[in-house]
Amino acid sequence: MSAEETIAVLKKRFRPEAAKNLCATYLINIKGDGAAAYLTKISDGTCEFVEHSTSGYSPADCQITIDSDDLHQIISGRMSAMTAALSGVLAIEGELGLAMKLVPIFFEG
Repeated sequence: MSAEETIAVLKKRFRPEAAKNLCATYLINIKGDGAAAYLTKISDGTCEFVEHSTSGYSPADCQITIDSDDLHQIISGRMSAMTAALSGVLAIEGELGLAMKLVPIFFEG
């Protein structure tokens, strides 16, 4: 699954009610096949993904880096985001608490 396809899935999964009281920016770096980076802006129940150049300044509150194959496993439910983070498959820079808030916004439970 390419980074573009993954972002399309995340857009469909976005749960505005879970993001109602959150205002944060995330830089999601997807490595591997079809690699890309997306600045993700969540603001009071809205979500916007903007393709971002990884060579420039990142205004994100939290940066997440993961291989496209591993992200696909998380999206398909074969691996939890917590397992990915604890095993080092998913790298988080910035506020860990902000990264954890993404689980109920894009994933069940």
